[in-house]
Amino acid sequence: MWTRALLKENGKVAFRRNYWTCVIVSVLATFLCGGTVGGVNYNLDAEDTASMFDGTSAYEYFMQIPPYVWAIVATAIVMGTVLGLAISILVSNVAIVGRERYFLENREHKTDIGRLFYGFQGGRYSTTVLVMFLRSLYIFGWSLLFLIPGIIKSYSYMLVPYILAENTYLDRRRVFELSSQMMRGHKMEAFELSLSFIGWIFLGALSGGLVNIFYTQPYINATFAEFYSAIKAEAKMKGVFADSELPGVGEEEV
Repeated sequence: MWTRALLKENGKVAFRRNYWTCVIVSVLATFLCGGTVGGVNYNLDAEDTASMFDGTSAYEYFMQIPPYVWAIVATAIVMGTVLGLAISILVSNVAIVGRERYFLENREHKTDIGRLFYGFQGGRYSTTVLVMFLRSLYIFGWSLLFLIPGIIKSYSYMLVPYILAENTYLDRRRVFELSSQMMRGHKMEAFELSLSFIGWIFLGALSGGLVNIFYTQPYINATFAEFYSAIKAEAKMKGVFADSELPGVGEEEV
């Protein structure tokens, strides 16, 4: 029987066994997913604001801006939003699957950075994009029904990228079905496991992101690979899936 402490200890062992590669994969995955690895804080104090408006009220100041400038700003916002969504759908989601593939392999044997691009290779790309997009769409749809249903669904579908990392060619409806079945009774445990890293995340913030880069993020990734493996082992004992559906992560050629 697994415990949270055991998962974290096993994750730590797997991470440290291939330390620098795990760090690099985590940094690259964060970058591809649109995150930041350091963190820069920009502040605008009251004195700066007053000098910017030069004694003019904010309303009067903005009313003086020509309409074409507003049109340019609106166009830039729309284009930026569309570009951000496209990157998330076409790149970030696929990188998440590759990251999970890497850490699943890393818990069993030493593997290389190239696994981060697993979802882009071997004819897996279109399927990975579609299934991960549907995952985001389902979670967003449930979130519209109030926050709690969205959170619950996010935990129900949290194993989708891991399942894709094992078998990208599994029927997409089966992917969601398996994730929901495997997470049944384990959502709170996953939530508690996430909360257990708060101290490390806080320490990372105090260090300007350095602890997050060189320890916390790869430690979290390795631990959740252990979580998935433990949940999968339980589900296998219950006959939730066939061996051909989730065959494991061996030394498969990409």
